[in-house]
Amino acid sequence: MTMRTTVQLHWLNIDNRAHAYKFYKQHMPYAHLTKKEKLAVFFPEITSTGENNHTEIIAAIRLRPIGVYTLVTGMLIHPSYRGQGLGHQLMKMVSHELIDERSFLFALPHLANFYQQHGFHQCQNVPNDIRQLFNKYDREDKPLCLMVFRG
Repeated sequence: MTMRTTVQLHWLNIDNRAHAYKFYKQHMPYAHLTKKEKLAVFFPEITSTGENNHTEIIAAIRLRPIGVYTLVTGMLIHPSYRGQGLGHQLMKMVSHELIDERSFLFALPHLANFYQQHGFHQCQNVPNDIRQLFNKYDREDKPLCLMVFRG
């Protein structure tokens, strides 16, 4: 039986990201958060003691501005909470921030189908700023899929 975690989306302002930096450092150490990015997180709404815990992040996603475009990056679910549908919930809750043909992401190949379920499609013809960034991260030993939002 899979336990469902009740969550609410929280957008963290620049001054309230200490726990997010710790979360990424622990679970995605290569990630570099910037102040320009929008950062959304899930906290578990009820802890085992029955209290709200707004220090333990269980999922996060970042929206990085690239000129007039947005790069969806750093989607991360805490290992203890994977398999509960939090990734789908996170994508649904940030979808209003995404703009057709102006929001992109670089997906690991095994996650491309997941992102397709949320309006992203693999693409080749993209703005130069996005292409240059993609080329920086796409490597033979760790290929990525370039995807555009067409909600």
